[in-house]
Amino acid sequence: MFAVAGTWVMDPVMLEHQAEMLPRLVAGVTQNDGFVRGFWSQDVDDPAVSVTYIVFDTLEQARSFRSAVIANAPAQAQAGVQPAVLRIVEVRADA
Repeated sequence: MFAVAGTWVMDPVMLEHQAEMLPRLVAGVTQNDGFVRGFWSQDVDDPAVSVTYIVFDTLEQARSFRSAVIANAPAQAQAGVQPAVLRIVEVRADA
C-alpha cells in the first residue's frame, strides 16, 4: 500500500468554513480508485496545522491522487488551505 501524506497550513480565520467543507472533501476522496483509508487530523498544539494520510492500493493510484490534489491548489487557496508538504510514502506495516 501507498499513502499520500500531507501537512497543511490552515488560515485560522477560515477554520469554521474548512470544518463545514470537510465532509464533502472526505466523500470525494473516498471515490478515488484504490482508496483504502484516510485520516484528516488537526494539530492539537497548533490548530493552524492539519495533517492528512490517505492510503491507496497502488503507487500509481497514490501518484494520481497527489497530482489531482496539486492541480486543485486554487480551490484550496480559496478555502484558506496551503500545502506545506505533500509526499507519497510506502506503508510498510499497520496494526
